[in-house]
Amino acid sequence: MNRKRLLITALAILLLLVSAVPAFAAQQEKPEITAKGAVVYCQNTGEIIYEKNREQRIDPYSVTKLMTVLLAVQNLPLDKEVTVSEKAASQPGSTMDLQAGEVVTVEDLIYGAMLPSGNDAAYALGEAVSGDMESFTKLMNKTAANIGCENTHFTNPSGLQNKNHYTTAYDMMLITKAALSSDIVRKAAGAQVYRVEKTNKSEARTLKTHIEFLKDSDSGVYAGKTGYWADDDCSIALGYKKNGLHFYIVLLGDTTEQRSKDVEKLITYANSAIEGIRVVGKGEEMGKVRIKHGAKTRLETYTAETGYAYLPAEASESLISTRVVMRDDLEAPVKKGDVAGTLQIYAADELVNEVDLIVKENVKEGWFTSYLGISNTTAVMLGIAAGIFLLLCIWVSITRMRYKRRKKRLKQKRIMEIAKEEMRREEERRERDWRF
Repeated sequence: MNRKRLLITALAILLLLVSAVPAFAAQQEKPEITAKGAVVYCQNTGEIIYEKNREQRIDPYSVTKLMTVLLAVQNLPLDKEVTVSEKAASQPGSTMDLQAGEVVTVEDLIYGAMLPSGNDAAYALGEAVSGDMESFTKLMNKTAANIGCENTHFTNPSGLQNKNHYTTAYDMMLITKAALSSDIVRKAAGAQVYRVEKTNKSEARTLKTHIEFLKDSDSGVYAGKTGYWADDDCSIALGYKKNGLHFYIVLLGDTTEQRSKDVEKLITYANSAIEGIRVVGKGEEMGKVRIKHGAKTRLETYTAETGYAYLPAEASESLISTRVVMRDDLEAPVKKGDVAGTLQIYAADELVNEVDLIVKENVKEGWFTSYLGISNTTAVMLGIAAGIFLLLCIWVSITRMRYKRRKKRLKQKRIMEIAKEEMRREEERRERDWRF
């Protein structure tokens, strides 16, 4: 009896252990990284997914340029021409190879600061914005404070080492978030290559990014900036978006050997930490969009990818809702794959994800009827219908004319018959009268 009870007890414990294995497996441990400070922020849920020494003051080095470029975008037109000063051209460290007196555009300087991390380009932008470096660094610090940074102080626009030039992983996340929210900054910080046309001091040159993740289309990294002082002291700030999951990742005080590995660890960890709820699948029909001046005036749209909602742990799936927003400016010609709208995914009335809606047909420009909102097919059908109607009208008209002519002939025939009858009767009367 005791043996039987022991056996039952052992089996029960074994079942409990087996059932607990998935739970233990699902809980991924917080990764160990080399960076002195780090933050991963989830834009979808508004939560910090990972942090390490988030308030420790660390030199960001060239990641500083995200702030410099943001201020340039906010204060200068892209096509403004800037004459590079002697001071800008002689900046030490990484460079865009600018020459004193060289005339370049603000856009060229933005890409020069982002891709090759040109200290000369950053300095030239600072001078173009504020006129002198003291005024520009004051603007940098004021803007950082407005963003919400409490442990940040900049002394230069490029990130050159200075004991009074520092930030924290948390503050730099706020700056990265603000910078990459700008379409112009995001495009420059996500470019792999940029061509600077010939200037008054230089032949055309090609700029290339330092961020290896951008070269991998499957990495999820869409933009960012590296910082470097030595192999054992570097930094990186990235924007990551994949399957609708949106992170900002900042590493400060890392090593060149471990920096990319640390980023990969954090991406893996962050993806496992946020539970995604599948809202819509790829290729699902989402309604029709109007095509202006097209051979077809309406096209079916489809989701370009699977759409997920990423919610805080305490949130309920019942809070999820969707809204289809079609473009009202889509004009022929339209190509297969063109974005025609978005499926917006909300959690408790807050937008948490957007999925592009695309068309799967090519549409050429339509005939003149398309300017009235009538497609070529409908125009043909209307033309056929109008032709049939016209033919019917002609047939009816001809039939009526024939009927009238026939009726007239019958009437004339009847009159002739009546006349003949009268003549016959008149002859009969004359013949009777003659006899008598």
